[in-house]
Amino acid sequence: MLDRMDSVADQPSSPSAEAGAQERHASWIELFFDLVVVAGIGALSHLLHDAASATDVYLYAVLYLAFWTAWAAFAMYGNLAGDKARTTSMLAAMALLAVMVAAVPEIRGPHAVAFALAYAGLRVLADRMWGREQVVVDWPLMQLGFGITPWVVSVFVAGWWRYGLWGVGVAVDLAVMFTMSSGRMGRAARQRAEHIEQAHPEVAGTIEISELHSDTAHLAERLGLYVIIVLGEGLIQVIDTASETEWDLALVGVATGAFVLLVAIWTLAVRYGYAAVPHLSPTRLPVRIAMALHCFSTAALAVVVTSLGSAVAHPHGELPAHVRWLLCAGTALYFAVGALTGALLRMGWRWLLGSAMQCTLAPLVVGLAGGGLGAAWVVWLMTAVAAWQVLWLFRPALAARRREHRGGDA
Repeated sequence: MLDRMDSVADQPSSPSAEAGAQERHASWIELFFDLVVVAGIGALSHLLHDAASATDVYLYAVLYLAFWTAWAAFAMYGNLAGDKARTTSMLAAMALLAVMVAAVPEIRGPHAVAFALAYAGLRVLADRMWGREQVVVDWPLMQLGFGITPWVVSVFVAGWWRYGLWGVGVAVDLAVMFTMSSGRMGRAARQRAEHIEQAHPEVAGTIEISELHSDTAHLAERLGLYVIIVLGEGLIQVIDTASETEWDLALVGVATGAFVLLVAIWTLAVRYGYAAVPHLSPTRLPVRIAMALHCFSTAALAVVVTSLGSAVAHPHGELPAHVRWLLCAGTALYFAVGALTGALLRMGWRWLLGSAMQCTLAPLVVGLAGGGLGAAWVVWLMTAVAAWQVLWLFRPALAARRREHRGGDA
């Protein structure tokens, strides 16, 4: 399976990928576009601030996946179009994303219709920016919009049937993301061209299918910036909450632990992983799989940063159970994605058992057995988990330094 993935990932580059050799960076319009992410993460976090129920978590997950998918479509558009990206299209997408963000606080009311329509509009806009002779092989959701049908249908129903349809739409998109390979995308486009030529003989031989591949380095930067934004939102929540809480040693302990935890995750995500996924190298997995891993890891990370803000609000006494569980589950899921990545890349049983599985299971143990613990204890235990994986990554460098030191002493 992995060999097949590697063969897909090593396909010839497109012109946009060749341009990436010149170290193309995020443009001003792309950076402006990403500002919506800041507002989006902040708005979604409010769904989990109170005593979050299972339905709250479900709704958060569905909204986050929809929000991320819409953002990713235009991040990929900017990646492929480069300097030819249409500013008006990016601004239109930004406005629709803003509608989605603004609808979140009243998502259980009439604003749910606006959210669904804005999301469907974004997906249609993303598809219309490419000609039918162009195939975005690295991101099938750009041109395969099966998942938006349940969202459109949801406009005409009410209650939890609406949110159930949203879940179906997200599930369809995830299935497409994991199953529709670049080879299948290319074959489907060629078959479509053949049908058009058969129906219109006058255009026979004139339709040339162009397969578009992403600029890997530029895409890694865009996905990394997304993670920086999520971590930044975590800092904002910690600072805002601390400014409204009595300043004492208990608050200092929780806030300091939250800051160190965010720094450790930054180290893992940005310095030690492509697409902001720890342990992932840029050529080992197809882009669509790397982006799916990014989606899940940032969803978990968003839960972590939201929980940190709630933890800072409760520096004294026992940390509320729902905050403890959200923080522990988010941390466990984040490291589970890293463990899955390492397993796909065959990093070895020693790493899997000595680091990945420990960092995945330890937060769950704290979630189960941590009743009665204060916020500082829970936050610092999660920080220790992240620090353990950071230290594991530094082990080769530390071992080499010790060898050099012993050699110098000799």
